[in-house]
Amino acid sequence: MTAVLAAVPVGDLDAAQHSYERLLGTSPSASPMPGLAQWDLGDGVLQIVLDADRAGGGLVTLMFDDLAAAAEAVRGRGIELEVAAGEVVSAVTRVLDPDGNAITLVEA
Repeated sequence: MTAVLAAVPVGDLDAAQHSYERLLGTSPSASPMPGLAQWDLGDGVLQIVLDADRAGGGLVTLMFDDLAAAAEAVRGRGIELEVAAGEVVSAVTRVLDPDGNAITLVEA
């Protein structure tokens, strides 16, 4: 395997894209087809895909070397995060997108 691509189903692509832009601090890297936006992140790709029937059940984990710094940057973009000590990882926080998909940020 050379890479992983994760797709999160959303009900409103525009609202979700705005939410992920605020969370990630950047516009999508590409929109390879209608109903899809994608961010190239490190060795992986995160996509949001218009799929109202499956929206809200997605789970994504984003890993950081320094979660405190990442959380501070996210807070600066208007998203509240509470970072806590983790049991499996050293630090963890979670945010929900407009559909209720869970995005977990961790420091390994």
